[in-house]
Amino acid sequence: MPIQEPAPAPKTISLAAGAQAVINGALVTAQRACQLEVGSGAYVLTGRALWRSQRERSSSADALYYATLEACTTPQAFELGRFQLFAALSEVVAQDRTHQSQKECAACAAALVAGDAEAALASARRLADVTATKAKRTHGSRRAPAKRREQIVSNGAV
Repeated sequence: MPIQEPAPAPKTISLAAGAQAVINGALVTAQRACQLEVGSGAYVLTGRALWRSQRERSSSADALYYATLEACTTPQAFELGRFQLFAALSEVVAQDRTHQSQKECAACAAALVAGDAEAALASARRLADVTATKAKRTHGSRRAPAKRREQIVSNGAV
């Protein structure tokens, strides 16, 4: 009979007013300084891990995902950033020719044309997940893109 390890304790995340975090794929913006208790197993990105530079991104799909996250901070930012999101999407289209990815790219493009930020973000997240899954299968590496994105943040202020 396998021995069960105790579940990890929830993490406390401190956010300053206006600070942002991504919790299980949802962008959260603190209206005022606050602390959040995030349950065990949740994936949280804050601070520098949230807005990494282009060079550190492991794939064009990751770049699209992070650019879409950034553009979705406000409706105005999304409207202004749509052209750049199309450019990032074109890189994904050119690099990943699988049927599944091309179908998701079409859904993302349709969301961008329609101005639907939530649908564009959902498509970008699915594209990044598809790329991470392919990288994991191809390389069998523990350092696949999904593992870097799914960084669990320990106690600390942002």
